[in-house]
Amino acid sequence: MPYDYYSMPFCKPENGVKRSSSSTNPGTILLGIRIENSPYNFSMMVESKTQPVCKGDEYPDHAAPALSKTSTKNLRDKIKNEYRVRLILDNLPITTYALEQDPESVRPGFEVGYRTGPDQYFVNNHLMFKVLVHESNGQYSRLRQGEAELEAAAAAEASGRKFLAVKEPISVPGPGEKMYMVVGFEVVACSIKRSPGQALKNIPCPSSYDDPGAPTPQDVKEGSRIIYTYDVYWGTSDITWASRWDAYLKMPGGRVHWFSIMNSLMVVVVMSCIVAMIMMRTIRRDLQRYESLLVDGAPNQDAEESGWKMVSGDVFRTPSAALALAVHVGSGVQISASATVTLLFAALGFLSPASRGSLLTAALVMYLLMSAAAGFASVWLWGAVNRSYEGWHKACWRVACFFPGVTVALLTGLNLFLWGTGSSGAIPLGFFFSIIFLWLIVSIPLAYAGGVVASRREIINYPTRTNQIPRHIPAPHWASHPAVLFLAAGLLPFGTIFVELYFAMTSMWQGYFYYIFGFLFLVAALTVVITIEVSIVCTYVQLCAEDYLWWWKSFQRGGSVAVYILLYSVGFLFNTLHNLTGILPIVLYLSYTALMSWCMFLAMGTVGFLASYIFTVRVFEAVKAD
Repeated sequence: MPYDYYSMPFCKPENGVKRSSSSTNPGTILLGIRIENSPYNFSMMVESKTQPVCKGDEYPDHAAPALSKTSTKNLRDKIKNEYRVRLILDNLPITTYALEQDPESVRPGFEVGYRTGPDQYFVNNHLMFKVLVHESNGQYSRLRQGEAELEAAAAAEASGRKFLAVKEPISVPGPGEKMYMVVGFEVVACSIKRSPGQALKNIPCPSSYDDPGAPTPQDVKEGSRIIYTYDVYWGTSDITWASRWDAYLKMPGGRVHWFSIMNSLMVVVVMSCIVAMIMMRTIRRDLQRYESLLVDGAPNQDAEESGWKMVSGDVFRTPSAALALAVHVGSGVQISASATVTLLFAALGFLSPASRGSLLTAALVMYLLMSAAAGFASVWLWGAVNRSYEGWHKACWRVACFFPGVTVALLTGLNLFLWGTGSSGAIPLGFFFSIIFLWLIVSIPLAYAGGVVASRREIINYPTRTNQIPRHIPAPHWASHPAVLFLAAGLLPFGTIFVELYFAMTSMWQGYFYYIFGFLFLVAALTVVITIEVSIVCTYVQLCAEDYLWWWKSFQRGGSVAVYILLYSVGFLFNTLHNLTGILPIVLYLSYTALMSWCMFLAMGTVGFLASYIFTVRVFEAVKAD
């Protein structure tokens, strides 16, 4: 759970805490990101040592107020749970990694402190900042100045006036004057005990606290007055402005990603061969045998059909809970379409991690806009199943409220707990109502607009007529049992996304940046292809077992990969996030992973259902049964 920096017993800036509003967007609010000013002051290329953080009359002797029992417990809990402080300088996050040594991966932030025993907690009260800069001759400033002049000229020409808004001038270096650009922000955090009232001595951070000359660390005890200090060092670097984010966005295991994709491609090839064999050999052979029975004449007209052809009079029978199926498919279409567009923009580089919260904001906007696709899909399927568009508005209303309603209810319950803990991850009440307002004025009308378009389309004609009396379904063989097919259908898609799922969850829950959206988009495409192929095979096996109740089962088989994702998330909790303590963090983790698994179930279930639907219609169109 994220917390506001100043909710801890740390020193505040002399001029008060001010929150940045320029970087606030729906994504940062939902992620609990609150950017505020800090008490650390830097001057370009000016080295400073042992600077006190606590300044002003509020902090006598440059020491923070004595720790109370509550603040001591608060600070100890954050140290025990390995919380990290995230600072940014020129929009670059701080890190404890040496950026110029080409680390395999970079984790932003530094730890609040450390502990060496059950009751031995130490706070990192001394920070050694190192700012990496790249020398510039002012080409970026000149470029910005030129762009500003062009914008001013265009505005003057468009308005026909010479009066322009006054903007802050862009500084351009003169002849021989140097300019620097920040390209890295590093820190070494350590614990040094200092006594209030004594002169601040320049004590560097030790390489190890086991060294004989290492300073005494600052322990966290009730009544302690902690002195926070910092050093600032500068270093020139060959890292350019354009590549300063490369180290932060670097992901480990580059070859692993390629091996995973090659493995998925092999699975796609194998499954494609199986589907081609079913379509070109088995079904064609069955069709030729069936046609020969009809053409050869009376002696063979009484020959009994076998396999999937026996359910031709029941295969398009209206399923149970048809409206619920239409709502599920519509929700899956909305989630799949919004995720596809968002991933495509991210893979093309339009959603940079430098713009915090942009990915989540784009996903939210796309989801709202794709409400029209949800309304269209649900009404279209309702008409195809019910053989009439009568009552189509019920499908629109339910699909507009189904997934958003459950999500809002879940977030409301979690927010009640987060508000009580003071976490910054709690959604503000005003923004919470803003989301509901957008849902009412954007999502629901778009869903109805899509439903209106679908209700004016002609209902698809099925190739066979449905019998009045439902056919008896025989007991299935173990290989075609619904439970076996359900478990088998999700195994191959899960094997496709297993590697990327590990990297995505590590980045999401351990604070790393994730920027390999090209790999993710390719893996997602392969997963969709494998889901389509597996769904066709499983539906064919089910129909051969003379089980015509394929509607819901095809949807469930397509979404069965979500069960494996949920089980993997539970294992990830115990193996990787074993440091989580307390009921609320675990409940939050399980709630969010369950929500993501449900999204996957709806999206992949829709893919599996549509693949089975098209396959079934095309196969029985070829039968030409009367």
